[in-house]
Amino acid sequence: MYNIMHKNRIIAEADETRITRIVEKDLCPACFCEGMDIEYWLKSRYIDVHRSHSRQLFKALRLKTDADLHDIISIGHGISITDNWWICRKEETDLDYRALKEYNEEIANIAFYGSPNKEYNIKGYTELGTTGSYEKTWRYINDHWYMFKQGNKAELVSEYFSFCFLKEMGQPVAEYNVMREKSALGLEQEFVISKDYTDNAKYDFEPFFNYFDDNEDYDYIIPRLEQLEKEYKCPNLVKKYVEMCFYDALLFNVDRHNQNAGFLRDSVTGKIIGLAPCYDYNLALAATKTPIFGKSGDLMSFFVKSDNCMEIIGSSDTQKKDTVKAAIDNAVKQTQSVFPNDNINYSVFSDYILNAYDYFRSALSKYPACSELLKNENEIK
Repeated sequence: MYNIMHKNRIIAEADETRITRIVEKDLCPACFCEGMDIEYWLKSRYIDVHRSHSRQLFKALRLKTDADLHDIISIGHGISITDNWWICRKEETDLDYRALKEYNEEIANIAFYGSPNKEYNIKGYTELGTTGSYEKTWRYINDHWYMFKQGNKAELVSEYFSFCFLKEMGQPVAEYNVMREKSALGLEQEFVISKDYTDNAKYDFEPFFNYFDDNEDYDYIIPRLEQLEKEYKCPNLVKKYVEMCFYDALLFNVDRHNQNAGFLRDSVTGKIIGLAPCYDYNLALAATKTPIFGKSGDLMSFFVKSDNCMEIIGSSDTQKKDTVKAAIDNAVKQTQSVFPNDNINYSVFSDYILNAYDYFRSALSKYPACSELLKNENEIK
């Protein structure tokens, strides 16, 4: 029998497989209901066992890689850095939530680098709640959590360039930096770091998955976001979502799914206060093996097919092509300063973004609300 917790409060109860009782609905994850399989929720909160270093992490935590759900709960307790939900057996009354989230540098190093066999202290955060397919870890530095993530050169450049571009365009985006260090062999290693945008779980990040399952269709999500806007009196959820999708298309971000987009919820009341900042652009632009020219690689061609998206972003669109060009130029300069020794052809980024933008603007003329905006712009010119 389990208690499902939010910080130090019991919000739901479960037997070995299913939720049996909802105690505090407002603080529960959105997907919770009596009878729900707890594995449905917990599986989305656990490390990808296909990551190379996860096997060594499991060994250090004295878990088998095929450990069942209950064994994993007993070690990781469903803890995640970006929210306050967790789970424990009813008899585990002496567990301290804060202690379960304390930084364990040894475990963080195993998750990020792998490690030779030895005995480890497994107290604190176990990294079992660090999801995603890339080698990554959370580190606690100067009173803040930072995500460290590995990748190849194309992925690192694409992630950092996308961050710089979005910031220049005034979009809410997670903060990224690039770090380097030398291995024991003297080889330089590069990786990106990103500051925890929940401010040490002052807010609860909740992924779209808990609201929309695996359905990523624009026209499925938009009306449900409209309902959430009314329910929580939280304006602009739809607008910010459509803008995120638009910029994903503009940056050829092929990896937006319902686990890497979501909401920020007030951790006291449980109310949605807005969309989380955009993040995870390591598979944008040059990082994908799909050519980013031509119909086979044009994500914008999918975006403009949604009447809902086009009318929402078109009626409020004030970004001129000159603004986009300036943002590209500044993003190139910033990225070049971080990767000064790499001969990168940034014109590939620029050409794709501007071509996708032109494609979008030409499609706007089909929509009455948007064509008036274009007419006014042309008159100003």
